[in-house]
Amino acid sequence: MLKIILIVFLYVLVISAQSLENPNTSPLYILGKISKQKQKIETTESFNPDWVRDLKLLLPCENVQLPKRPSRLPNAPRTYRNGTHRGIDFFSNWGTDVRAVAKGSVIRADHNFKEYPAKFRENMLRSSGSVGHTPSDIFNNVLLGQAIFLDHGFELIPGFRTISIYAHLSSIDENIIGGAKVEAGQYLGKTGNSGTKASTLGTRKESHLHWELILQKDNKEIYLGKGMAYEKLYSMLSTIFYK
Repeated sequence: MLKIILIVFLYVLVISAQSLENPNTSPLYILGKISKQKQKIETTESFNPDWVRDLKLLLPCENVQLPKRPSRLPNAPRTYRNGTHRGIDFFSNWGTDVRAVAKGSVIRADHNFKEYPAKFRENMLRSSGSVGHTPSDIFNNVLLGQAIFLDHGFELIPGFRTISIYAHLSSIDENIIGGAKVEAGQYLGKTGNSGTKASTLGTRKESHLHWELILQKDNKEIYLGKGMAYEKLYSMLSTIFYK
């Protein structure tokens, strides 16, 4: 009984203190604010354009310009998979040549890729809906389709390990194998629509190259342009790519 009385007394004391103090300086308010700020710091990762101030990359498809549509650039919503677009979609005719944007080493080349059945892809997208985001295994193994990953080490962007991704391909050059060295501009493969709904239905619609640049440092990964407003993003990308 004494314990219950003590708890009630402490509760009344805290509430009374709250009412007498400025709400914006009360202990409970301050503790709540600190907690929210800590959570924000832990979950927010913004891209700093200064990191790529001197970065120059070849366009991955010759004569296919940087798209202007926000839906084809980083940060565009992808509601069908409960996710966000991390890269750039270079729309082109089926079978357009794809080249390396910079020198690097091959760490993935899906020569034996086989398209998943349409029903299976639909089930994976429903799984994305259930978990509230696009799981990495579904994104990398199902939705990217036939893909190539290049490791650029720490030379491309000082302080970061960088990886470029070339996805939705229709074919890959036989010389592009794990561990192979590639030069900037080297032929990698051809555009297609693998990994898309159109591909699972047996058509060649929606042919394009999905390209990404991933930056890695410490325990974090961040894609090129993450969180940037469209105007600043497009301006930055326009200075990075050259023919």
